[in-house]
Amino acid sequence: MNIALVDDDKDESDFFQIALDFLGIDFQFQFYNTAKDFVTHIEKPESQLPDIVFVDMSMPEISGKDLIELLRKNVRFDGIQAVIYTAHISEKDKQAMMELGTFEFFIKPTEFAALTQMLKEMIDRRKAKHN
Repeated sequence: MNIALVDDDKDESDFFQIALDFLGIDFQFQFYNTAKDFVTHIEKPESQLPDIVFVDMSMPEISGKDLIELLRKNVRFDGIQAVIYTAHISEKDKQAMMELGTFEFFIKPTEFAALTQMLKEMIDRRKAKHN
């Protein structure tokens, strides 16, 4: 399982890495501090695309919404499951994201147990969908 996190908060990366290690699954994890870095990486033909990408909504330069729009416009990225992972989201933004095909929204948990549970559910759903 290849998992990516796009978030301008490095602490979130550490939190994710620890939670994924705790789950004991076979995974690769990449962290991108900006959406621009993520786009640069995935646009390279030789890049391994993530199975799941968690995207913060509020980032400098390219917002989470703009990143999801970019992913949905390119058929090469159809296999990427994009999940909004943010501190808050308005109903208007939530509706706009659903129209782009993003159906998963998670408010950033403050507790480790909540993060590991969310990650486990997302990974299990992804595996079930592709088996």
